[in-house]
Amino acid sequence: MDVSAKDGPEQAAATGDDAAETFRWPEERRRATPPSTPEQPEPTAPGWHGWAQRGLLLLGASAALWIYLAPVPAGLTVAAKAAGAVFLFCTTLWVTNIVPFGVTGLLAIALLGVLGAMRPGEAFAAFGNSAVFFLIGVFIIGGALVDSGLSKRCALLFLRPFEKSPYAFATGMMLAAAFGTLWMPNQATSAMLFPICMEVAVALRLKQAGSAYAKVLFLSLAWGAMIGSNASVLGSTRAALALGMLQESHGRSISFAQWVVAALPIVVLGVLIAPLALRMLFPRETVQFTSARVLLERSVEQMGRASRRQWTVGLVVVLTILAWIVLGHRVDLAVISILGAATLFATRAISWEEAEKRIYWNIVLMYGGAIALGVAIDRTGAARWLVEQYLSGITISPLAAVIAVAVATMLLSEFMSNVAAVAVMLPLAFSLGNQLGASPMALTLAASIGAGLDFALPFSSAPNTIVFASGYLKMTDVVKAGGVMTLLSVLIVVVVAWLWWPVIGLV
Repeated sequence: MDVSAKDGPEQAAATGDDAAETFRWPEERRRATPPSTPEQPEPTAPGWHGWAQRGLLLLGASAALWIYLAPVPAGLTVAAKAAGAVFLFCTTLWVTNIVPFGVTGLLAIALLGVLGAMRPGEAFAAFGNSAVFFLIGVFIIGGALVDSGLSKRCALLFLRPFEKSPYAFATGMMLAAAFGTLWMPNQATSAMLFPICMEVAVALRLKQAGSAYAKVLFLSLAWGAMIGSNASVLGSTRAALALGMLQESHGRSISFAQWVVAALPIVVLGVLIAPLALRMLFPRETVQFTSARVLLERSVEQMGRASRRQWTVGLVVVLTILAWIVLGHRVDLAVISILGAATLFATRAISWEEAEKRIYWNIVLMYGGAIALGVAIDRTGAARWLVEQYLSGITISPLAAVIAVAVATMLLSEFMSNVAAVAVMLPLAFSLGNQLGASPMALTLAASIGAGLDFALPFSSAPNTIVFASGYLKMTDVVKAGGVMTLLSVLIVVVVAWLWWPVIGLV
C-alpha cells in the first residue's frame, strides 16, 4: 500500500474538523484540487551518506571481484568460489540500497548462472522457491481483507477497548499487530493497521517528525508486528523458508504446535517490555484524545452490518488459516496460500485489478534472489568450507551455538532482508551444528526468530519501512529506539533459549 503517494497528514488536516467525522483509508481520501507539479530541485553534490554508500559499494564490488579472480583455495570448488563472490556483491547492494532490492534479487539469479555458481536452470528453480509463492498468495489474501473492509472492521473492534487514553491506544495497537501476525505475515498486518494510525495522527493533528506520541504510536505498530511474527509459522515468510531448509538438510520439520510452544515466551516478554521501552525513550506528550476517540467510535457505528463480500473473505481466510494449522505439516504452506487466493478469485471476493495493487513485486523479487543465494552457497559447499576454515577450532556448548546463531542472524538482518539473513545463516548454522552437536531444530528456530527482531533500521523489516513512510519518524528515532529494543531482544532470546528451550527438549 503506497500510503506516501496518497494524501498526507497535511492534506487531511486542511479539511478541518471533517477529519474526525468519518474513518477513511488513505485510498478513500481525494484531493480537492489537482496537485501542482513540484519544481525540480537543482542537482546537488552527494552528502556524506551518498559518498559512504558509494565507498561501500566500491569496496564490496572490489572484494567480490578479487574473490572471483583469485586462485581456488584448497577444499573449495570453482562454483563455490563464484557463489561466494556473487553473495558478497549482492549483499553489498542490499546494504547500500543503491538499486531497488528487487533488482538486486534478479541480478543475483543472472550472476549465479553466468559466473558458473549454478546452472541457469538451477538458479531459476531456486528463485521459484515455495516461499515466494507463499508470499504472493498472502499478499492477495491480505489485499482481499483490506479491499473488502473486513480488516478495518476487525481492527476497529479489537482496538475499541483501548480508546480510553492515547498511550493505552498505542499499547492496543501493539497488541493488535502482535495478534494479527499470529495468522498472517507482518507485512500484511502492518499494512492493515497502518491507515488507522494515520487517521488517528491526522485527527489529533500531531506534528510530523516532532510529536513524541506519534513516534510511540507508529513504533508500537511496527514493533508489535515484528515481535508477534515469531509466534507461529504464519507470521512471516522466513519461517516457511527456514522449515524448508531444515527439511532439505535434515529430513525433519517443526510442527505448528512445537513452534508456538518454543516461541511464545519470546513474544510475551517482548510485548511486555516494548511499551515500557518506548515510554522511557520518548518524553510523554499531553494529547487530547477526544477527536480520535470520536473518529473511532463513529467509524464503528457507521460500519453497519457485515456485507456478503466480507463474510466470504472471512470464511476463506479462516479456512486457509485452519488448513495452515492442520495440514501444514503435510501440505506445503505455499500450496495452501495459493489455493486460498484462488478461492477468493473464484468467489469474486477480489478482482485481478485489486490483487495487482497488493502484490509488492519489489519484495517478491528480493526474496527470490535471496533464497537462490542461500541455496547456492549451501549446495556448492561454500558454507561448509567457511565453517571448516574459520570455526573448526571453536569449542562451545550447543546452547551457546544456538544463542550465537540467533544473535548473528539478528544483527545480519539489520542490514539486509530477514529472509536473506535466514537463507545465508542457516547453511552456516547447520554446518556448525553438525560440528558441535547442536539441535538443527533449535538452530532453525534461532535463525528465524533472530531475523525477526531487527528493530534498528527503517529498511531492516517491512513493518519498519511501512511506518517510516508515514513521515512522523526520523531516521534517528528509529535507530535510537530500535537499537535499544534490539539489545533487549538479545537478552530475551538468551533467557528463553537458556531456561525454556532445554525444558522442551530443543537444546
